[in-house]
Amino acid sequence: MITSASNRAWVGDIHISDLMTAGLPTASIVRTAKMATIDAAAATRIGSIAFLDRPKIRDQITGLFRPLMADASSSSGLPTGGS
Repeated sequence: MITSASNRAWVGDIHISDLMTAGLPTASIVRTAKMATIDAAAATRIGSIAFLDRPKIRDQITGLFRPLMADASSSSGLPTGGS
C-alpha cells in the first residue's frame, strides 16, 4: 500500500525516493505491512516505483513472509520416512 509519509510510521515503511517517477504529489511511503488487492480495472497507473527503491521493498516484503514460508515447508504433511 502507498500512503502519505505524514501518517504515523509503521515498522517496515519504505520512503519513496523519486516522487516524480512514482507520479506522487507529496512525500509518500510504501507500507509493506499492509497489502490489499483491487480489481485491475479499478486502478489507474500514475507512475512507477524507482529501481532504487524496489530492492528495499522486495526485501522487506520477503522478510515478512519468510516465517510463514518456513512454517509451511516444515508442516507440508508429507511423510518424513520410516514405515
